Amino acid sequence: MLFRWHSITENIKLFISKIKQLARSIIPRRRKSRGRPPKRSILSYITLLVAKEFDKKSLRSAEVRLSESICKERVDHSVISYWESKQDISNCITRIVEEAGYLLERSLSYEFSVIDATKFSSWYKEEIEFHVLNRINEETVYPVSISFLRGSLAAPVREVLQEGTGNLYADAGYDDNTSIGIMFEKEYVPIVCPNKNRWHGYHRKKARKLNRNINNRFGYRQRGRGESHFGSLTNAYGDRIKTLSTQATITRTAARVLCYQVRLLMRITEYLL
Repeated sequence: MLFRWHSITENIKLFISKIKQLARSIIPRRRKSRGRPPKRSILSYITLLVAKEFDKKSLRSAEVRLSESICKERVDHSVISYWESKQDISNCITRIVEEAGYLLERSLSYEFSVIDATKFSSWYKEEIEFHVLNRINEETVYPVSISFLRGSLAAPVREVLQEGTGNLYADAGYDDNTSIGIMFEKEYVPIVCPNKNRWHGYHRKKARKLNRNINNRFGYRQRGRGESHFGSLTNAYGDRIKTLSTQATITRTAARVLCYQVRLLMRITEYLL
């Protein structure tokens, strides 16, 4: 695996080719429907939106510097903004994140997993929370899935958790009986920090027994390594996203997680061929 400061991680042409490879298997074929079809393919718009985050460009800069090379013609920034605010686009990027996570997991082993959540705020300080499943490797930390679902805690946990093995560390916010049951269902060993105000539930009691094990308690101290992914995103892009709509904030957040994954794939030599 190449070092993170290797110059190949800044090669935008290689990045664009990797995004297209990942997206082709995810983006569904357009069905016949009423109305005029989009002027350009969905693949082109998704590639443009993700490349914009990779190159840290604004909408106007993406129009000038990236749209012609990706879409073969200049795309107005208002059109880019329109597609950025569509839920279907953010859903596709979320699925591409899962595909990239599968490739990373196939190439890099992991010692344990961490599920965690963080919040990024928009231009009007509206906070968007998302959940991430991170795999911890000796060399790096890599996310394999994300979820933006709201409502009950169990909904994003069920969406973000992929099949896996070994210990799964989570903080007290995940001390929910249904969520812990999902962790057992996905064949993990959940080590969840106990919430002192919660006691009831079959799965919670099983998790409390695991948490009392001295080895698991020492292992839980490594949970902070999973948060380094959030630190990398904050260092690269800041903790505030300059958007006006909630959906645009979700799209940019998912695109930034995907950029982090693709940079890791570019460092793995077997994916450079």
